[in-house]
Amino acid sequence: MAPITRRPNEAQAIADFFSLHGLPPESVEALTEVSRVRRRERGRALTLPVAKAAFFLVDGRVSEVVQSDKVRLWRELMLFESISNTDFLPGTYNEEKLSSNPKSLISGSTLSRCVFVTVPNTKLNSLAMTDPAIALMLARMAAKRHLLTERLYTASRATPVTRVAAVLNYLAEPTRRKVIKPKGGVLVMTTTDELIASGPSQADLADALCLGRATVEKAIAELRQVKALRSFRPGERANRCYPIEDRDLLRQIALGG
Repeated sequence: MAPITRRPNEAQAIADFFSLHGLPPESVEALTEVSRVRRRERGRALTLPVAKAAFFLVDGRVSEVVQSDKVRLWRELMLFESISNTDFLPGTYNEEKLSSNPKSLISGSTLSRCVFVTVPNTKLNSLAMTDPAIALMLARMAAKRHLLTERLYTASRATPVTRVAAVLNYLAEPTRRKVIKPKGGVLVMTTTDELIASGPSQADLADALCLGRATVEKAIAELRQVKALRSFRPGERANRCYPIEDRDLLRQIALGG
């Protein structure tokens, strides 16, 4: 990914992102000084040189190809980094050893328009070694990634419907969409808020969960039948889009209920 010159408003966006993790102002300022914003449009091949920099996915959806050609689907706030002490916990640091991930590149594709905050590994390494708040933030991020991997993408005895529901629940976020509604006897265009899991195709879901495409299609149809997912209205976008009708029910199914 080619470097992008940071515009003035991007410094505030970077600071806002790191502030979400409860860092003190001085830690946020130190990270903001060495960070940059990079963007990728939807449908692009993605190669992240994690041997050189850490990548924080601030917005968007990506498909990551891992070992044995397995796929994982990620949403914002995930951490892609290679300076973790993986002998203990991915993303943790100690004074004795910082081990590098032998995989120097992360490859995959963008499932939506994506925004990354990047930090050179040399800078992040130095900050993590001297600032406990930053080290703790990285440990928590990596632990979250590890837990999501275990919960969503490892071998499981859960049913396909449960597994598909878990991934869609994870990917869902509030979205504003335009709808046509009657008002005062006429039809008017307005906007409404809705939870939508968007980005992956059914083939992407199948690859991520190691399921057949027909199995995923059947699971999604069942989720629509029980009203956890909303069925599409005439003329609505249906590709790579899964509107949530009942989030509580979707969560219950994702937990095996």
